[in-house]
Order: sequence, then structure tokens, then C-alpha cells
Amino acid sequence: MPVKDLDKAADSNIRSAYEQDYKTDKEKRDHVHRQVYGLVNRTQTITGIVYPVIDLSLLKTLKYSNVVVFLIKSFKAAGVRPDTPFHMNSESKYPVDAVNTERYVEYNVIGGGMRLIYDATSVNLFLSAHYSDPALLTASSVDSEEQLELNDIMTSQRVTHKNLVGHSNGTYFDGSYEDERLISFARSDPAFRGWLQNKNSGQFKSTLEKYGLA
Repeated sequence: MPVKDLDKAADSNIRSAYEQDYKTDKEKRDHVHRQVYGLVNRTQTITGIVYPVIDLSLLKTLKYSNVVVFLIKSFKAAGVRPDTPFHMNSESKYPVDAVNTERYVEYNVIGGGMRLIYDATSVNLFLSAHYSDPALLTASSVDSEEQLELNDIMTSQRVTHKNLVGHSNGTYFDGSYEDERLISFARSDPAFRGWLQNKNSGQFKSTLEKYGLA
């Protein structure tokens, strides 16, 4: 159900609402994800796909600063999906790219079925609920705190994408990189390091040793 008095809700209540699964159309309509983007009430079309927009700046203007702070904090803590770091976009909910299978990085965020999807080609960030209903994340107020925070998050995600690609396609192990450089990649990128160390990502001990993590 929608969060009552969302503008006054504590982090724990907002998190609990986001974590709620839904099994019916009504539960989906009432989910806090839709409640939040409904407050913004804007859409943006990207390559023919219409996305609802979660504008952090507008939410702040509408006195939902608590929601903005919660989301930004959650995005910073998001972890790369251990078994599926690259989102395959099999349901075509994002711009289809038949060539670049490493375009989208998928993050676990908040809890429940919430996902954060980073598009390395268009440099966009999406928040989806239970593999559906992706919303485009923006911050329209230039040089605002929330815009700078979102920019920092996406800059970090760009680096993580680069590291995931270099690791996954074997570039990091083709002899071009010394171990010290690989160690520096893991040390300077918490999301990449966390993914490597997650047992569900299936890294060999010898691989972790290359990154100074074993």
C-alpha cells in the first residue's frame, strides 16, 4: 500500500515499503515506487520507450527531502548483482542493443526486488521494481546537492562498468596489466571489489589473488 505521510516517513518505513513484493495489479499500482514517480508526474522518451521520471530535485521542491536522502544513500550502497552483473535486457525494457551485451550493469538496491540499472552507452540510470516499471533517475536543478550526488554515483558506476568489462572479457588478464594495477582497480572501486569478493560471483582464488583480495 502507499506510504501514509510519505513526506514525514522514516528511512525504515520507506525501506520496508520498497521491499514489499506485489502479486496483484492493485498491489503493483499501490507500490511506493509508483507512488514516488507519481509525485513527479513526468515522463521522458528514450529511443521510443516512455519512462516515468524520478526527478530528485522536484521531489525535494515538493518537500520530500527525506525520500531523496533515502534514495541517494541507497544508491551509494548498491551492490553489483553477483551472478548477473550485466543485465541482458531480455524483456526489452531498455533500449535494445544487439551488439553490446555489456551495456547495462545491474545492481541490487534497497532490498526486495528493487534494481538499479546503469546504461553505460546513454549514461542513464534507472530504478526498477521487481524487474518491471523502470523509472529514469534525474536531478533537474543545476549544481544542486542532489544533482552533484547523482553525478558522483554515476561517475563511480562508469568506473565499475569499465572494470567489470575488463575483467569479464579477459582484457585485464591478457598480459597488458601488472598485478599492482589490478590491485589498484579493486582498492579504488568498492562496488567492483564487493562483486569480486561475493562468493556468488564465482571467482577463483587465483583470480582474487591477482587483485590482492585472497
